[in-house]
Amino acid sequence: MSIQKKVLNLLSQYDGLPKVARTLKYNNRMNKIKILIVEDEPQLLERLVQYISIFCDTIYQATNGYEALEVYKKYSPNIILTDINMPKVTGVEFIEEVRKRDNMCQIIILSAHTHTKDFLKIIPFNLVSYLVKPIQIKELKESLLKAIDNVSLNTDIDLNNGYLWNSNTKSLFYNNSLISLTSYEGDFLDCLVNKLNQNVSYVEIHYHIYNFEEYSQDAIFTIVKRIRKKTKKNFIKSCFKFGYKIESSS
Repeated sequence: MSIQKKVLNLLSQYDGLPKVARTLKYNNRMNKIKILIVEDEPQLLERLVQYISIFCDTIYQATNGYEALEVYKKYSPNIILTDINMPKVTGVEFIEEVRKRDNMCQIIILSAHTHTKDFLKIIPFNLVSYLVKPIQIKELKESLLKAIDNVSLNTDIDLNNGYLWNSNTKSLFYNNSLISLTSYEGDFLDCLVNKLNQNVSYVEIHYHIYNFEEYSQDAIFTIVKRIRKKTKKNFIKSCFKFGYKIESSS
């Protein structure tokens, strides 16, 4: 039996999971979790979507690394499950691009291969797990629950000086009081918090906020000006002729 068929057979057994697992997606902490599944085999992708819908209602799909990167940029999923060997852009290349933008996204690898070269490349990228096909339901479930727990733990981020960022709702608090933000302002801060203590370029900020709209540095300046009116001095630090950053010692 081929690896793909073994995986499909195993995933078809999800109906036998304890009932409590099925109720997980109704937990409040799951309401805003978004999961991206990247798999180039259509049947396996369909089965994965069916199984993971037990845990989450918001699921995005991609069949190659290039498509996955476009989906990631547009929707900013909290959790990614991805194959390694895919056409156009490989899983390793996709993960590298994600980590350039986001250190908090939870990543689970699903692969039929255990190539040392690929494994060594992705070790630094803070993975939840590396699952070898045929996938064992118990291992997949444990990895998903671990990723969900990590997302929950990472929801509230202490930015120091009284500021707290909620990554699920893209909300900013100062001394426990909510600061009103527009959608663009929330996306701007989300971009900087995802790369906390790092310089983030104008271009990266633009595409995080506006996706593929025409680049406008003036639009970014306007967002920053509005946020600075609502926050204390030096909350957002300028990086001369490059971009911005938020600093935190947490």
